[in-house]
Amino acid sequence: MADTAGLNGGPIAEDNIINRRGGESIYQSCVNLKNRLAQVPNFEPYLKEMEEEDSTLGNTDPVASLWNYLRNGYPLLAIYNASCPSEILEIDTAKVPENRRPKAATFKFLQAALQELAFPQQDCFLITDLYGENTIGFTKVIKMVNRVLDILEMQGQLIRPDVTTAAPEKGTVKLTKREHILKELLETERDYAHHLQNLQALKKELEETGALTGDASHQIFLNLNNILDFAQRFLIRIEQHYALPEEKQNWGEVFIQHEEAFRQYEPFIANQMRCDATCMKEWEKIRGAPRSLDLQQMVAQPATLNGFFVKPFQRLTKYPLMLSELRKQIEDPDLQADLTRAIDVIQSVLDSANNAIDKEHLATAFRELDERVDDWKALRIDTFGELLRFGTFTVIKGDNGKDSERE
Repeated sequence: MADTAGLNGGPIAEDNIINRRGGESIYQSCVNLKNRLAQVPNFEPYLKEMEEEDSTLGNTDPVASLWNYLRNGYPLLAIYNASCPSEILEIDTAKVPENRRPKAATFKFLQAALQELAFPQQDCFLITDLYGENTIGFTKVIKMVNRVLDILEMQGQLIRPDVTTAAPEKGTVKLTKREHILKELLETERDYAHHLQNLQALKKELEETGALTGDASHQIFLNLNNILDFAQRFLIRIEQHYALPEEKQNWGEVFIQHEEAFRQYEPFIANQMRCDATCMKEWEKIRGAPRSLDLQQMVAQPATLNGFFVKPFQRLTKYPLMLSELRKQIEDPDLQADLTRAIDVIQSVLDSANNAIDKEHLATAFRELDERVDDWKALRIDTFGELLRFGTFTVIKGDNGKDSERE
């Protein structure tokens, strides 16, 4: 991993945001939101239609289910209309073509939230957040819909669930070694996604306040948005797979299926040196920009912020360890083989990232060497090729029949 000595500070406190456990994952948010929607008056037909669509498509992912259905637009109108507004939201089918009705309904929902429910502009999702393919955008949709439901709850409009039909709580069950490993995989994956969300929130804050220019932001955060989107999608897949019966689980395959997506980590990890240097250069601006307490804590000292940037590398290094332990608990040779291949996939990504880091170190040393030498005489450094080794080495030089060591 890149040398982070330049960003070292004091010890990180145990209650620091970097050590805080993750909140609700997007998978959990969608499951809980679907449960809340069941409390919205007259919303049952929409839920039934959603279930029918899922059954037809064979969809078992609550995120994809909710995402696809909210894109119809009409469910959003039904949620708002449950607040008993003075004017019911509806689409004039005589004026709006069928293919434009979903987005027209979504626009009406957003407009009503701004004008009638007094939502701040920054708390509203964009049309592209719902109809795009990025999980970061859909997270905004979930938050806004939940906030509307909060208003309905305060108004007493939601139908209270029958608590008498609730399932009795299960007693404490001792987990097997295999179950412990998978539980740790799931919980730490949630924490990891949450850390990336914090980092993305900081990026947004620094850009919105003008603390960082586009170039500086790119040098620090690089492809963070892509990594966060993948991390959330991968977490959805893990949560979905975790819910399956044990006999239907193949954890090696889960990782193998995302082999190409894991490659997105390579440039981010290799960018660590440039990230560190830019952070130190822009540190005063970075430290003074955040407005929320959590983001202020993230930039309380360079070491704390650096702890977030090394999270992707740290996460990748943990996968092979957990998968190796899981492999010991499985007897099926095919499942073991898939886990072995999954470990190789992650290790390949780590090896490529480390090679990229080494190249970045050598490229930096090459530039410094060029600057340190005042006169290269007739030599042209650009014709030397790539720097292969950098450091202090002992060489033996023959001089007048005697060998002597020099550095």
